[in-house]
Order: sequence, then structure tokens, then C-alpha cells
Amino acid sequence: MKTYLRLLQFIRPHLGVLLLGVGCMVLSTAFHGVSLTAIIPLADKVFTSQRIVLHTPLPGWLSHLVEVINAASPLALLTTIALFLPGLIFLKGLFEFFQSYLMNDAATRIIRDIRGQLFGKFTTLSLDFFTRQSTGALVSRIIYDVGVVQNSITEGIADGIYQLLQVALCAGLAFAINWKMALWALVLLPCIALPIARVGRMIKKLSVRTQETMGQLSTTLYEAIAGMQVVQGFGQEQAERDRFQRHNQQIYKLSMKSMKRMNVLAPLTELVGAVGGACFLWIGGRGVIAGEYSLGVFLVFLGSLLSLIHPFKRLSQLNAINQQALAAAERIFQMLDAQSKIVEPPQAAELPALREAITFDHVWFSYQDAPVLHDITLTVRRGERVAFVGQSGVGKTTLVNLLPRFYDPTRGEVRIDGTDIRGVTVRSLRAQIAIVPQEVMLFNDTVRANIAYGRPEASLEEVTAAARQANAHEFIARLPRGYDTPVGEQGALFSGGERQRLAIARALLTQAPILILDEATSQLDAAAERLVAEAVERLMEGRTVLMIAHRLSTIRHASRIVVLHQGRIAEFGDHEALLAQSGLYRKLYELQVAFQ
Repeated sequence: MKTYLRLLQFIRPHLGVLLLGVGCMVLSTAFHGVSLTAIIPLADKVFTSQRIVLHTPLPGWLSHLVEVINAASPLALLTTIALFLPGLIFLKGLFEFFQSYLMNDAATRIIRDIRGQLFGKFTTLSLDFFTRQSTGALVSRIIYDVGVVQNSITEGIADGIYQLLQVALCAGLAFAINWKMALWALVLLPCIALPIARVGRMIKKLSVRTQETMGQLSTTLYEAIAGMQVVQGFGQEQAERDRFQRHNQQIYKLSMKSMKRMNVLAPLTELVGAVGGACFLWIGGRGVIAGEYSLGVFLVFLGSLLSLIHPFKRLSQLNAINQQALAAAERIFQMLDAQSKIVEPPQAAELPALREAITFDHVWFSYQDAPVLHDITLTVRRGERVAFVGQSGVGKTTLVNLLPRFYDPTRGEVRIDGTDIRGVTVRSLRAQIAIVPQEVMLFNDTVRANIAYGRPEASLEEVTAAARQANAHEFIARLPRGYDTPVGEQGALFSGGERQRLAIARALLTQAPILILDEATSQLDAAAERLVAEAVERLMEGRTVLMIAHRLSTIRHASRIVVLHQGRIAEFGDHEALLAQSGLYRKLYELQVAFQ
């Protein structure tokens, strides 16, 4: 119930549209009720020329209406009903259209808001969250799980309200005609409600398993498509098909189990209703024979009771849908409740531009209790170019990622001009930092939009100037639409060197004073390496640079080189000084030279 109430909170901004839709439902139901009661004068006065007999006390206006109908001639009454009935059906259909449109509009708005909040939450979470979650599982939450919730709102709420109004109409007519017999009909309700509740709990459990498996399926699909070159290169097409099919088959089995339990409710509800209807047909038929009420009145009473079967049948199905939605909603709320480890204090200040130095003061970092950095103390002065080297896994990337607060130190502080970066706004901190990663991420947009990603307001002239500095303008100019050419998914239309130059142009355009550079030339051919190296040199001019070096030959001119070993600073100094020490740096350098 708590989950459902929380889900209903998303309705509040769209309550006006929802209430307007409910109003149309009420009017549609009212016109349906009037159309249904037209059976009474047709059966009694028009076709059998009998008076309408009803011993139940009626309100004055309704009692007067019955007398007017009893006094009317059958032909005049038939003509009146024939004239008004199409109009009633038209109005009923008109309000049904508006209620369906408005309720679906409200539901779609709510789902839009949930998806927006969910994606917005993703963008606020720290990187450690995404290292623990698979991409496919996260995509499944925002697409599949939200889709399940949409079914609940579209059907579970909208159709649920409509069916309840139908129940109220039919039950109201039955009680107005013969409250004693209608009361006996309530005895049947537990026979319907108990199976619905039990099956609903079973469906919720199955839905949780289905949604988890759907996440696994999404992950398998994403990995296979993204890594298709590797899949085909190693001849693992059949293995990937088998892996996908295992998850696919599991979803099929779980879905069929849920469907079987959902579908068993409909005939069960119908059977209980039919048994009850047969009983009331026998009891009520005796009342008509005895003259306690007229045929038309009894037909409306019996029709009202039988008309309850469909709403209850539909409500049983909606309960199953709602249980599936509750399971999906719980997974969604797990995401919305997730807390970022990067917390900005309420009174966070704006960080001024770097004036003096960046300081790592006795920094320790552990990832899920696995120590990565140990007591790192380092000062990077403004305008310096500091390179970080060491074997894979020693913490180079982790260390530089502490500066833009992708992670926070477990112990110690990272300061800019003496200010702990945890006390300033994340936006003002990251606005001072440009990042060029080794694996370039380009978005499926135009070349211009990708270069201007950090400064969307930049003019075409500024974008072009950045591209020229990055040695990218020449190949961009050859594209079919120039700077308005789409780059394709993850920049698939470009070579590695071209993607690197676009990333460098992006960093140049931000004009950030601090640069984090992951070795940009480590996987390029000689020609591309030269162009990228020239662009990198322009990018580093006038900036404070922290670079992660994979190829030691590219960092000879760094101001200082920091050698990391087992999460600690083992050596530091310039290239010549470190070679002269005959320490770890020299061993790494000679090893690379030997294999070139």
C-alpha cells in the first residue's frame, strides 16, 4: 500500500485532467443507467401493456415519473423512447471518448514525469553507482519497468475507476428495486475477492522475477550489440544467441505463469456470477408471477446483477496488473531513493578560478573495502604539467578522478587554492576542469553539438576555431553536411584519431584552466598520432595539466612525473632525474623501449 500511495503522488500535478476524466466517466455512466432503465417501460407498458409495479418507496419526482409513464399510451411511449434513445447512446459514447482521452492523457503525463525523474536521478548519482549496476539493468528500469507502471495507471486507475462506477450504478439500481435480494448478492463477494487477493500476491512475486530477468536480457542485448566485432571476431555468435535465448526463455516461462494466474480469475468470477444470477432468476421470477413487481422492473434488477459480472471480472484482471506495477514501482523507487556519495553541502560556495595550486593532502581511497590509494600527498602548481605513470591498477585514474569529485577520498582532502573541494558547488568545480579520456565518448548528434557539449551556447565561429586548433577542421569540412553532420552512435563514422581530435576540440572550447588528459595517442597510427599530439600540445598551453601516461615517451617534457606503485607514490621528478635514479620509472621506460 505504501508503494501504491507513493506512486499516486505523481498524480497530484495532473489532478485537474484526471478529475475532468472522472467527471466524464460519471456522466457516461449516468447516461448508461438511463438507457438501461428504458427496459422497464418497454417491457411493461409498450410490449405487455402492463403497469409498472414496484413496491420499493421512490423519491417524489421518480414516483411522479412512474405515474406519468403508466398513464401514457404504449404507442406514444414507444415513439418517445425511440426518439430519445439514440441521443442517450450518443451522449454516453461522447463522454466515453472524452474520459478515455483525458485519462490516457493524465497517465501519459505521469509516466513522462516518472521517466524524467528517473533519468534525472541517474545524472546525479556518483560514478561508483554505475560501476555496481549493469547498463542493461538501468535501461530496463527506465523503459520496461516504467512501461509496466504505465499499464497500471492507464488501466489500473482509469479503467478501475470506470469499473467501480459501473459497479455503483448496477448495485444502486439493484438495491433501489429490491434491497433484500441485492443484499444477498453481497454474500458472493468473498467468493470473488479472496481468490483475487491470493492470486494477486502470487503475480507480484512472479513480476519481480520477470523484471530482474528482463534486466539481465537487456544487459545481454546491450553487450552483444556493442561488442559485435568481438563476438564475430572470436566466433561466438552461437554462444551469444544461446545466452540471449536462456534469458528470453526464462521471461517466457515467467510471463506464462503470470498469465495463467491472471486468466484463471476471469472464468472463476464469471462462474460465481452465473450461479448467483441463476438463483436470483428463480427467486425473482416467482416474485413476477406473484405480482410483487412487473416484468420490466425484474429484468432491470436481474440485468443489473448480471451486469456486475463484467466489472468484477475486469477488476480481478486489473488487480493482477496493479500487482505487476507495484513490483515495478518498488524497483523504480529503489533507484529514486539511491543516494549519491558525492554530497554538496547546503551552503556550498562558488569556486574561484585556480590561482596557485591543487593539493592532494594525505589522500586515501578504498573501493568497496578494497584499498586503492594509500596516503597520497602531492601539490600541483598552477601551470604545471604533471604526469602519472605506473602499471595498470595502481590507482592513476582513481587519483585524477578525485579532482572533479567523481569520487571522494576515504580519508584526506583534495584542495584548490587551500579550499577543500567538498565545500564548493560541484558545478563550479567541474566548470574549471576539461577532460579528454582515452576512450572518447561522442553522442549521436551533430559534429557541432559534440564539440559544443560543454558550452552549448557557443557560436559556430567559436566551434570552428576550436576544431582548427584541434586539427579537426579539415576532415570536418569534407563531411557531407560539415559541422551539421551526425556523428553516428558513439562516433562510429570516424576513426580513432578523428574522435580524439573532436574530444580535444570539445575541451578547447570549454576554456577550462585545468586539464585532465588520459593518454590520447596510445592507440593511434603514426600519422594520426602526429596530428593528435599537435592538438594536445595546443590544448595544454596555459593550463594546469594532470595527465595519465601509458606511453612514457609522450611525457618527457612534463614538469614532473609521479610514479605510482601499489597505490603509493614511489618516485617523482622530471624525466631525466627519474632515469638517473635507476628506480621503478627507469625499469618501466626501458621495458617499453625494448618492445618498441
